[in-house]
Amino acid sequence: MKTKHAIIVTGLIILFLSGCIPSIHPLYTEDDIVFKSELLGTWYEKADTRWVFEKHGENQYLMTYVEDHEVLSDSASVSDFVVTLLKLDDTYYLDLYPGENDQINFSSLLISTLLPTHIFAKVEFIEEFFTIRFFNRDWLENLLEQNRIRIAHEKTPDYTVLTASTEELQKFVKKYADVKEAYNTPIGLMRSLPKK
Repeated sequence: MKTKHAIIVTGLIILFLSGCIPSIHPLYTEDDIVFKSELLGTWYEKADTRWVFEKHGENQYLMTYVEDHEVLSDSASVSDFVVTLLKLDDTYYLDLYPGENDQINFSSLLISTLLPTHIFAKVEFIEEFFTIRFFNRDWLENLLEQNRIRIAHEKTPDYTVLTASTEELQKFVKKYADVKEAYNTPIGLMRSLPKK
């Protein structure tokens, strides 16, 4: 049941991180994976939000995303992801996939209708600081509606989900790696707690 709860958390995180573009397939192949030990540890986005990276297996990370002030309750919101760091050409990306999350209790019938997906973001490392840039979903959806780009996807009234193969996804992100409009405002993560 824990794995099924990961599906719910994926949906909630996609809503929180509005720039995320969900994908059925991962962004990486085994040849693209890199491991940077300097990513390990706790990173602060703001005083009440932190990203904790631990080693997971040989070359992946278990990332715990913590928001101390939950919208729907008084307790913290905690979500686990299996994260893969990869490098395409000279650019680093994170591929996030839901881990085993068991904090939310929904019926198994509701959970069975939801699908776990990958989300990915461009990252840049600058000493004790790094930035995460999720893709701009509005930008992508506008281009798809105007038939200006072609990438396999499915669209519902609420979401666009990429169904492209890993190879197609890589071509897409390489093509738009330096296009500013393709990304949302960067999320800056620091080693120390931000000053108020």
